Amino acid sequence: MRHKLLMKVFAACSVVMVAALAFGFMALSNSRAASVSPTIAKSKPLFIHFSHQFSDSALATTGLRHWTSSFTYKGQKYTYSMVGTSPAAGSKTTTIPVTIIPLKLTFSNGTVFDGSTKVSNTTGSPLFQNAPFSSGTTQYGDAIQRAEFWKTVSAKSPNYHVVLGTPTIASTISMSIPASHGATAKDSSGKTIGIIDINWFDPQLQTLLSSYSPTMLPIFLSYNVYLSSGAPSLSNCCIGGYHNAVTNSKGLQTYIWTVNADQGVQGGFGDDVGALSHELAEWYNDPFTNNVVPNWQSPIAPQYGCNNLLEVGDPLVGVNFSVSGFSGYHLQDEAFFSWFARQTPSIGINGLYTYLGTFSKPPAVC
Repeated sequence: MRHKLLMKVFAACSVVMVAALAFGFMALSNSRAASVSPTIAKSKPLFIHFSHQFSDSALATTGLRHWTSSFTYKGQKYTYSMVGTSPAAGSKTTTIPVTIIPLKLTFSNGTVFDGSTKVSNTTGSPLFQNAPFSSGTTQYGDAIQRAEFWKTVSAKSPNYHVVLGTPTIASTISMSIPASHGATAKDSSGKTIGIIDINWFDPQLQTLLSSYSPTMLPIFLSYNVYLSSGAPSLSNCCIGGYHNAVTNSKGLQTYIWTVNADQGVQGGFGDDVGALSHELAEWYNDPFTNNVVPNWQSPIAPQYGCNNLLEVGDPLVGVNFSVSGFSGYHLQDEAFFSWFARQTPSIGINGLYTYLGTFSKPPAVC
């Protein structure tokens, strides 16, 4: 079923990234959505959030392996669900099956962006391959989960893991994008990108979900195509990824859409798996988009305002790193559970509040 977007759209970039992206981009013509106008506009990277309140009966239909717990802050109880099993339950390994669905998107002016060209880049990344992290040699998502619950993992569950299975690669889905809902434009480097209105695009993806089991994670993959919040123009652009959960005939299904962009497109916002690492970590920590935490405000991303969502990537967008053996890949730093729960000291690895230690303490009250 169709769910409403949150009324708030958050800019998904650090202040540094905003400055880096503050160059002009070619705006779209109002008369023909698929044409390029010489007008210069300032686009910005965005992540848009879905928010749901699923009932216990709906959660029971997902089949996605998850655990639920709670914490209390200033007398208020906060309940949350995460993928896998609880780290406190011992050294269990959960493997989540994944299907990557490449999208071949054809715009009304004939421009084609084929996501299948980015499949091998995605599957060869540390998101699916083992790499050396501070919390062990494993995949990126599992490394983040182990690191943020390190106090428990190191003491009780040293072999605790939540990993992604070897991805199944689905047949490429071809979609023709109507001129009223999609357009192409050039960024400041002269690279052509696609822009599609998310309000049209997401329902198209939802019609495809019945082909997949709620026990697995479908990832829809685009190449150099971003989404807009409303009319497909650079002034409403650019959403690089999102994760969502919807109910359909199969039950409660989670899924991700993301861009995998060429180096430097849109200022590097969606380089290779950077956007997907952001969304994947958020899916691990909030698969059903219903985890609410005490209000927080990022010290490096004030554009998010006062927020109460357990979205581990948002406070740190633009803070990236690489790991040995995968130097060409961009991975994002992520906020730990202790940062959101305002736990002192942090239960994260080395007492950190983010994987890289970008934050030294919980967020200020807002």
